[in-house]
Amino acid sequence: MSQFEKQYATWLEKHKAAASGEQLRRLVKKHGFGEKLLLEQAFWPVLGSLDLLHPEYEIIGSNGERYFIDIAYIRNPKSTAIEADGYNPHARDIDRDQFSRALDRQNEIVLADWNILRFSIDKLKDNPVDCQRTVRKMLVNWYGEEHPFMQGLNIYQRELMRMAIRSSVLISVEEASSLLNKKERFTRETLQSLVKLNLFEAASGTSRIHKYRLSSSRNWGHL
Repeated sequence: MSQFEKQYATWLEKHKAAASGEQLRRLVKKHGFGEKLLLEQAFWPVLGSLDLLHPEYEIIGSNGERYFIDIAYIRNPKSTAIEADGYNPHARDIDRDQFSRALDRQNEIVLADWNILRFSIDKLKDNPVDCQRTVRKMLVNWYGEEHPFMQGLNIYQRELMRMAIRSSVLISVEEASSLLNKKERFTRETLQSLVKLNLFEAASGTSRIHKYRLSSSRNWGHL
């Protein structure tokens, strides 16, 4: 049995022991393949722990309705609702009332001041590395965590790295200058310093580079 399997079994039994009523019923009957896959493929490789994750977490909406979140990541400053969505005949064939309730549920989660992330079961199976990248971005964007390589960078280099990690588009010198609130010469020098560290590479231009991106020679699967 893998380390994840051991931790998952202990974690699930702990939450079942603490649950009652509808939450316990859902943990026994509903919590299954998709939710386990979400934890195993996306969160466990990044967090190495299930301590802050809570299955079938109940919230009460402003309309008085009870809603259950597949997996809740409970952490300040703002908890995150995490959903595993399967594309199957049942999902395609829901009626109008069920569709409306699904939208109400997501709205109530957001209005209760939660973040929300949704992962397709197909992507969890076929491209777990990209799902892990999303979890890394969540930790950086919403919880202020930094990657180890950021610790040796100065404040301007870190800002440009955050910009590149958060966005899939190329970074122009003009955009970088605006972000740093610095003149073009300083910005170019900072961008070039990241190239020398093999964190950035030129994406357009030869003698005079106009756009940059994360270095393609590094493995960014952990982001």
